[in-house]
Amino acid sequence: MMQLALRTLRYRTGTFVAAFLAMFFAAVILMACGGLIETGIRAAAPPQQLASADIVVSGDQAHHAPGGDEDEPAILPERVRVDAGLEGTVAALPGVQETETYVFEGVAPAGTVDAIGVVAAPGTDVDELRARIDAELGDTVLTLTGDERGRAELREATATSVNVVSLAGVFSAFALLVSVFGVSSMLGLSISQRQKELALLRAIGSTPRQVRRLVLRETLVLALIATAAALVPGQFLGKLVFDLLADLGIATAGVAFHQGWIPSVSAMVIAILAALGGALGAGRRAAGVKPSQALAEASTEGRLISGWRVLAGLLFIAAGVGLTIVTVAVLSGPLAPATAAPAVIVFTIGFALLAPVLAKVMILLLRWPVRALGGLTGDLAVLNAQGRTGRLAAVMGPVILLTGVSTGMLYLQTTNDTADREAFAEGIVADAVVTAPSGFDQGLVEQINRLPSVADASEHVSSVGFVESPQDVSPMGEGWSLQGVTAENAAASTPAEATTGALTDLHGDTVAVEDEHAGRLGVGVGDVITLRMGDNTMLDVRVVALFSAPDGYDTLLLPAETLAARTTEGFATRILVSAQQGTAPEQLVTDLTELTAGRDGLTVADREVLFDEYEEQTKTASYAIYIMVLMLVGYAAITMINTLVSSTSARRREFGLQRLVGSTRRQVMQMVGMESAIVAVTGVGLGTAAAMAILVPVSLKRLGSVIPAGSPLVYAAIVGLVVLLTLGAALLPAWQATRGRPAESAVAVE
Repeated sequence: MMQLALRTLRYRTGTFVAAFLAMFFAAVILMACGGLIETGIRAAAPPQQLASADIVVSGDQAHHAPGGDEDEPAILPERVRVDAGLEGTVAALPGVQETETYVFEGVAPAGTVDAIGVVAAPGTDVDELRARIDAELGDTVLTLTGDERGRAELREATATSVNVVSLAGVFSAFALLVSVFGVSSMLGLSISQRQKELALLRAIGSTPRQVRRLVLRETLVLALIATAAALVPGQFLGKLVFDLLADLGIATAGVAFHQGWIPSVSAMVIAILAALGGALGAGRRAAGVKPSQALAEASTEGRLISGWRVLAGLLFIAAGVGLTIVTVAVLSGPLAPATAAPAVIVFTIGFALLAPVLAKVMILLLRWPVRALGGLTGDLAVLNAQGRTGRLAAVMGPVILLTGVSTGMLYLQTTNDTADREAFAEGIVADAVVTAPSGFDQGLVEQINRLPSVADASEHVSSVGFVESPQDVSPMGEGWSLQGVTAENAAASTPAEATTGALTDLHGDTVAVEDEHAGRLGVGVGDVITLRMGDNTMLDVRVVALFSAPDGYDTLLLPAETLAARTTEGFATRILVSAQQGTAPEQLVTDLTELTAGRDGLTVADREVLFDEYEEQTKTASYAIYIMVLMLVGYAAITMINTLVSSTSARRREFGLQRLVGSTRRQVMQMVGMESAIVAVTGVGLGTAAAMAILVPVSLKRLGSVIPAGSPLVYAAIVGLVVLLTLGAALLPAWQATRGRPAESAVAVE
């Protein structure tokens, strides 16, 4: 049977090249994702200043918060420092030759350092010494060796680990679904084109088991070759994507890309299993027909759609509905994409699986326009589409996938970006910003407040923290925003309005909490809560005020000096200023510029600088999503082209017979063009419907509009690309297939 499989591969090169390409590109994407995940897990950052140390003792930037993912801990935003006194403890341990303390950024508070470098004595086993240090210091610090040591210098490396693993992990799941569908679709078309050959095997006595074994072994050989060929391109793609993420700031430039044998082999196994699964499903019907019916059925369309495909399609659509309900009813704000993005994928795959049935409906709707525009050629195109709905659905699936994924993912991102920006704008009440990267005199705030054009001026400090007691769960376990303000002038920097107590009491170790948040915690004015600050220190603060604020304002207010002391810089770097009623923002900026003239390091700007910074941050995150979406869309486009080219090339005999009975080459090309137009319009329509199934609910939830945010030109470009690819991938092979003599084509092997 293996010998027969190899011969089949040899003599049906065209058919199997298409299946090979589907498996190859699926393996490339999966290997690239595997490399990103390994890179994130390792977070290897070769040391610079710490290169001479064998072991580095540093603070842990990761925090496993209640409600968060244990595999993806929250990242503390400030430098987590260690007690300088630990140097003496480490230096006294056996096997330690030398120790040295380091401070890499900011001004470390008294009694703390950023890291402690440890040089092992000659002949000391580094791993044993590391275990000795861990046993002495406990789990309050990290000990790092090898390329891990660079994490102490680059605290962003820990964030790289979590960000890249999270992004690549989610994308891997999407890529797996899309690639499995793409491989299965291509294999299904490939085997359906060989239906007569497989039917002949059944008619001459081959058992169903032998036919299945033939198909599986052919696929296995192809899959092994395709996945092996994907090793180098997969590593190249993974490195390319990681470098792009580093350029965008999602990953830290000092972190080294790694792709070992584990992700590569895992990707190969997954791709091979996906191919075998697709081959098993596609070959089941050919193996199951009765010998007496085999040859008769080989030339007919057969059953429109199998029961398992209907079930799978309905299950995917049901999963999409479930994810949509969770998105709309449970999640809100920035959390919405966590379930909305998977919904795009499952809705699209569900529609693609049901394409044979949906195509029938769409053809009924399109037949009159096509016949009216195409005349006899259009009539023939409609008859072909109606008579071979299975083949049409096979090429339509990738079109639906390309349209649905690109439209859904892109407009989901733009809709959420727009909603997030509107929420951010509601939280900005300042009209001007004074920035001092090196800090400013405390008296500057008072001087600004005395200007006639100023209503309020407040220091502004931001960070992230966690409520430890009473135990609290923050959104996605990533912490609550902490904002430091000047108590008497908090109105300059926050939209909060006190409902109980007073914001003017924010002095010392105090905090103000939003009403609903305080209700969930069960605290009120006068109660004490414990915060884990952004530098991992614990702080007991007394509640002095409750306030109301716009939806999504998940912020705790603290005195600026209290919060600043627990940031990496150690001081406030900004003053937010609001103008007196009737004062133009331009006049306010002018007055502030005159006041700060001659003071080194101070800059004055209008409130747009805050929006510019926000746009830059969201743009960075959005670009990372766009890179991943581009990979998915690229694979979907390759699958679509591959499927269309294979399907059209296999019709050489049909085209030859058609020309023998009187059709000209031009008429054949017109017919193929009409069929391609049917595929494009149907695929775009169904793909758009799949995308809108999640986009409309999300847009209603976040923007109050049924129309998603984003330029309509994006959708026009998607449709134009899909139509162009569909027509090109069908007409070019049709032109090639009709170049020879009709009589030669009529006897060609399909």
